Amino acid sequence: MPLPRPSLPPFVAMVIAIPLALPLAACAPDAVRNVEAKGFNAYLDTVQKTCANTRLGTHQVGDWLRSGSNDSDSDYVFWLDQTSRLYYKRISVQQYRDSIAGAMGGDKSNAAALDCIVHQLPPESARPSRMPGGLL
Repeated sequence: MPLPRPSLPPFVAMVIAIPLALPLAACAPDAVRNVEAKGFNAYLDTVQKTCANTRLGTHQVGDWLRSGSNDSDSDYVFWLDQTSRLYYKRISVQQYRDSIAGAMGGDKSNAAALDCIVHQLPPESARPSRMPGGLL
């Protein structure tokens, strides 16, 4: 016969769960932690204006960035995370191009958008290698 399990009141369970979950939030992709990233946000604004009529997969870049995304748009979340990694010098331009092309239908069909996005990058010396307030 199994022993009865003690149960915690909901408030106590929440008080215990929140501190345990906070370290996991530090592991969130760059796309999720982009609250204080003013330079990166300015870069995205430039991409939105300059690359508006280009396409990544089935997505028009200008509309995609203007309307944002919801959590179920995995293409957008992936693109935003990879673009952040590129901006913060965590991946090279070639790694960025390969990852986005691989996820969105190939390099040839996405070449104009990828060329435009990469061309908008500030010089490497002007980009930070760490996110503001981030652990990485």
